[in-house]
Amino acid sequence: MTLTFPAYIASLLDTGAKRMAAGVRMDCTSQGQCPRSCHLCHMSPRAAQGRQQSEPVLLQITKAAPIYELVSNNETYQALQEAMMSMLWCSGKGDVIDDWCRCDSSAFGTDGLPTCAPLPQPVLKLSYTYEPSSSLVIMEWNHTEPPIGVRIVDYLIMLHCLFVVETLLSFVDDILSGARSPCVMLGDIPNLLSSSISMIIRCLEPDTTYMFRLWAVDNTGRRSSPSEVTIKTPCPTVDDVKAQEIADKIYNLFNGYTSGKEQQTAYNTLMDLGAPTLHRVLYHYNQRYESFGEFTWRCEDELGPRKAGLILSQLEELSPWCKGLLQEPKIGLRRMSLKFLSCRYTDTKAFGLNWSDMGQDVHKACDEQTLAVMYNDYGEPKEL
Repeated sequence: MTLTFPAYIASLLDTGAKRMAAGVRMDCTSQGQCPRSCHLCHMSPRAAQGRQQSEPVLLQITKAAPIYELVSNNETYQALQEAMMSMLWCSGKGDVIDDWCRCDSSAFGTDGLPTCAPLPQPVLKLSYTYEPSSSLVIMEWNHTEPPIGVRIVDYLIMLHCLFVVETLLSFVDDILSGARSPCVMLGDIPNLLSSSISMIIRCLEPDTTYMFRLWAVDNTGRRSSPSEVTIKTPCPTVDDVKAQEIADKIYNLFNGYTSGKEQQTAYNTLMDLGAPTLHRVLYHYNQRYESFGEFTWRCEDELGPRKAGLILSQLEELSPWCKGLLQEPKIGLRRMSLKFLSCRYTDTKAFGLNWSDMGQDVHKACDEQTLAVMYNDYGEPKEL
């Protein structure tokens, strides 16, 4: 049995000799038909019978290998290996020592921190699993660091809004330790199967634009390039069933003779609603009872211009976009449960930080809890 060279290479993979076969590339190209003067090309039985001339094929075989493997001199081999490691992990501006880079004197920034080992930029993004609500968003990123040169010890998260002073939090000192993060909570943390980190950011204002920025910080204090996400929170949520009930209540209070006590009850009820629910009360009142008088006119007639003006001025607190959504015939209220980790104060530096499996230590200081998140669905539900 004759074994062709391609079959021999394939057999190396089957027998586990992958290092011998790794990097091997074979390329076959036709070289045209044999000339009649070549006696070697006409020795096959088919050629001898004159049915078909043999066609020579050139098999080119190449194998990729590191440069330093091709050098036999030990000193040259060592120098090439060190140079390759420096280019791979230290940008060619330092030497690899164990699992870190010793930077050359020229590889330091104006802040005095070493710059030869590239610091990976984390990629901040919105959660694919949970959509933002009017007061809450979930941000996530993957923890990644090279095996040599850089050791990430923390992440910095900044929240920016036009109407709020910038807030800068340390993931380790402020969030993971539970020191001061009433509006920021842990979602997912890295484990042996996933490198994902997620944070639940609460206390946000509806219909407001926020910018979130994330940096990785290494053990020298150096920051990575920031990763940014800008988002506008949805309009305030409303309970449309409750708004219909209040519209019926106001009609009953205004119907017929309205005593001073009933006027005060109607005034207190409407002032406590807030702009979104007041919009829906106005909508349902006019849908059902406009034949007895439009809502704004009835308020002025029953409560007087001053009190009616205080109530109706709340309607201007919403943006035109949210006002338009609140005119939808049907607004559904949807509830979702969100799990998070509520952490007590813990000195994370006491037990060190192992990003690949921090779950065991974190769960000693954090309790898993559930948060109810409300969403509105506008308009009639679409049939699938």
